[in-house]
Amino acid sequence: MKRYLKLLSVLSIVAFVGVACGGGGGSAQTSTPASSSGAMQPGGTLRVGTPADISGGWDPAKEYEAIAWELYRCCLTRTLMSYKGVAGAAGSVLYPDLASAPPTVSSDQLTWTFHIKPGIHYGPPFQNTEITAQDFITALGRLSSPEGSAGGYSFYFSPIKGFDQAKGDPTKITGASAPDPHTLKIQLTQPTGDLGYRFATPATTPVPSEAAKGHIKDYGRFLISTGPYMFEGEQSLNFKQSPSSQKPVAGYQPNRSWILVRNPTWVKEKSTDSLRGSNAFVDRIEVAVGGQEADLDNKVEAGALDVCYGCAPLPQTIQKFETDPNLKGQLHADFADAFRYLAMNLAIPPFDDIHVRKAISYIVDKDGLRRARGGPVTGEIAGHNIPDTLENDQLKGFDPYATPNEAGSLTKAKDEMKQSKYDTNGDGICDASECKNVLTITDHDPPYPDQNALLVSDLAKIGITLNVKSGDRYTFMYAKCQDPKAMAAFCPSPGWAKDYPDASTFGIPLFSSAGIGSSDYSLLGASSSLLSKDGYKVTNVPSVDDKVNQCNGETGNQRVTCWANLDKFLMTDVVPVVPWLFDKTLNIVSSRVQNYTYDQDGSEIAFDHLALAGGGA
Repeated sequence: MKRYLKLLSVLSIVAFVGVACGGGGGSAQTSTPASSSGAMQPGGTLRVGTPADISGGWDPAKEYEAIAWELYRCCLTRTLMSYKGVAGAAGSVLYPDLASAPPTVSSDQLTWTFHIKPGIHYGPPFQNTEITAQDFITALGRLSSPEGSAGGYSFYFSPIKGFDQAKGDPTKITGASAPDPHTLKIQLTQPTGDLGYRFATPATTPVPSEAAKGHIKDYGRFLISTGPYMFEGEQSLNFKQSPSSQKPVAGYQPNRSWILVRNPTWVKEKSTDSLRGSNAFVDRIEVAVGGQEADLDNKVEAGALDVCYGCAPLPQTIQKFETDPNLKGQLHADFADAFRYLAMNLAIPPFDDIHVRKAISYIVDKDGLRRARGGPVTGEIAGHNIPDTLENDQLKGFDPYATPNEAGSLTKAKDEMKQSKYDTNGDGICDASECKNVLTITDHDPPYPDQNALLVSDLAKIGITLNVKSGDRYTFMYAKCQDPKAMAAFCPSPGWAKDYPDASTFGIPLFSSAGIGSSDYSLLGASSSLLSKDGYKVTNVPSVDDKVNQCNGETGNQRVTCWANLDKFLMTDVVPVVPWLFDKTLNIVSSRVQNYTYDQDGSEIAFDHLALAGGGA
């Protein structure tokens, strides 16, 4: 299934509407019940395994991983705007959540006003505290702190007056005000057509001011729920004590477990939640952190787990679930509005040379990488950066580095390398010392070792040897690749899903200087002063900041076209990454799971829709 999105007028509401049509996708199921269900029965414990902990510690101000975002949306938090948690076009439509209606927008697009539903309360111990406009300003204040939002996505809120200058002090965000307890007014420094989407991200979840005190770095362990679930033990949090004396919530044990139980406040007030009020079937969600993905998949097959969350099933596992009639319907594959790519640090030789980057684009065996991942069911070969669904198909089929059978071309790669200063004798081989032992930071879990071996072989054909360092995906790979000081030259295993249904969520975090230190692994747009401060010998790298800013100010079809043109320019004139797969999210669930539903916004399984056979009995 492919989805086509069209931006509507921001003067009414920033939202996308899509049209679904048939397309390739393998034989796996797509957003259909895993078993015959009839009426969903509430109750039971959903048993989940995930290979590794998330890196942001469940703090909404800095948590930037898809698996966390889905659990925020479905379960732990509510925001002014949100989504229904369903697949396809309907899953990308923006709705009021804590807001009582879509925001009103001034004619110059610089003033946005949100009205907040009255009478909605936090989870315990703040069950008697009403959510008000000031709580969103408190959240923005936390988000404005460089220390508290490190590794996150605070750059999305820079257009708010005073945000970048606030440095953690909400009173200095002059563009955020509360004329009354149920009205939030946002004033911008520049038109930002997708602001409604930005206020659907977890970072804007309201925060009680008392809970925020003293927790600029570790609020995730003291998170106060607004959604159907909360971390077990949340009711025992004691904010009367000094922050250093407070005991964190019991239901989140870093690197061990996440345990979610029903939020009694939400249960009492669920009629105020039109997006989740008829769902949230299970009583308890137990997530065990750690373990090899293959072992977790085996536990799902055996019925010891219900979901392997954030997993990438091995090729043999995919084949088994696709072909074994006893496992029919338990493997689900859904397009994720996402891509997988190889990131090259433009401030580290030999990647400071565009001809080297283009040569790598030609030599990579993209189909081999896909086979190592599990074959066509895992996605479609990518020829550019932004998924077609976010560009209204304007670049569909565009691939300036296409090769026969997507297997790579040594001839084309050598022809490109001959133009590089790192090929000293013009034979198409990168023979300078900078081409040897290139620091490569990657994931150590399958399928990445097999993919890494293929890349080592491919790049060696044009003289580039890799010094591969591998570790945990979140606490090692992402942490190293996003830190300029780590000087990771080559990061071949990241994937990127949209933050919301707009191409800006690729353009801003991945390809502008705003994403440096978080998601711009190529250091595209880095200033000379930053490069010097962090010890780089390369003093200048390309920038597309001006083009990103131009596109972000556009609306309607002009906005979509602008991002498509930037995507094309990146592929031909900059080449900071090698896109290789428009990704599908693969989920394997146990036979107990009913009403499997995919959340198109979060690009993950929608836990609020899942039910267990017989209510988990």
